[in-house]
Amino acid sequence: MVAVTGSGSPALGVALSARTPAARPADLKFAELGDFLMARRAEVTPEQVGLPGGGSRRLTGLRREEVAMLAGIGASWYAWIEQGRAKNVSPEILAAIAHVLRLDEAQCLYVMRLAGHAAPRRPRVPGEGERRLDARIVDGFLPNPAFFLDRYGDVVAANRSAVRLLGVEGARPNYLEMLFLDTRARARFPCWERDAAEAVAQFRTQCGEFLGDPRLAALIDYLCEHSPAFAALWAEHRVSSGSSYEQVVRHHGLGQLSLTRVGLELPVRPGVQLILLSPQDGSTAARLAAWDREESRAAEVVAVPA
Repeated sequence: MVAVTGSGSPALGVALSARTPAARPADLKFAELGDFLMARRAEVTPEQVGLPGGGSRRLTGLRREEVAMLAGIGASWYAWIEQGRAKNVSPEILAAIAHVLRLDEAQCLYVMRLAGHAAPRRPRVPGEGERRLDARIVDGFLPNPAFFLDRYGDVVAANRSAVRLLGVEGARPNYLEMLFLDTRARARFPCWERDAAEAVAQFRTQCGEFLGDPRLAALIDYLCEHSPAFAALWAEHRVSSGSSYEQVVRHHGLGQLSLTRVGLELPVRPGVQLILLSPQDGSTAARLAAWDREESRAAEVVAVPA
């Protein structure tokens, strides 16, 4: 396992020291709930829910009053929800709105967490025993890449294949910073647009209920300021379970690799994901195994005293 230590990007420390939270976490969550529902409302057409469309209609999505009517609630009450002013929305009302907006399972869970209707996750600092276990887990997946991500996108543990293939280097590297701010990232990931969109959607899913965390706010501000691509994706308010998808990686020595990326939630470690990258074919598996053997032998030679 390649050790990762520290507390994230130095630039974030500067941003954090200069920032004062402007609102309570609960207010931020209800504001995010409203923005999220508004973004999803814009994606549902009248025809999809059995309403007439076309004509002089200027909106491509649903109107607020249409969502309210279909969900069986008052138009003013729904408007309050989108405005972040409704602080006691019942799970039944949210379920009705989710049905109208055709939300999937990950989106429904996100909405319920924001509204306080899902068991809260309470992040904690892992002990030394957990860190040693993390190292054994990722190293046990060699020669395939494996790493742990926390709710800030920090890579808190990674095996040597993950470090070399993905470029998550240095003290406490941040996956989002690597993906959006490293000039080499687009060459490293041939499907960068898709990977970037998925990474931001997963990040929002993981951190939505932790809004109000000063370091999280500083990270989002920093990425929005320095990456127009991140800012645009963040404004879309998309979420994703990220359970499994194909990730393509290009390496100067191995060529192009097609890997199945799986993200595993850890119930005992809220906000932490174990990311596993498995070869999609025998040729990729063989190349990774041979490469890892060569790198291991090279490291052993260097370690031998002269």
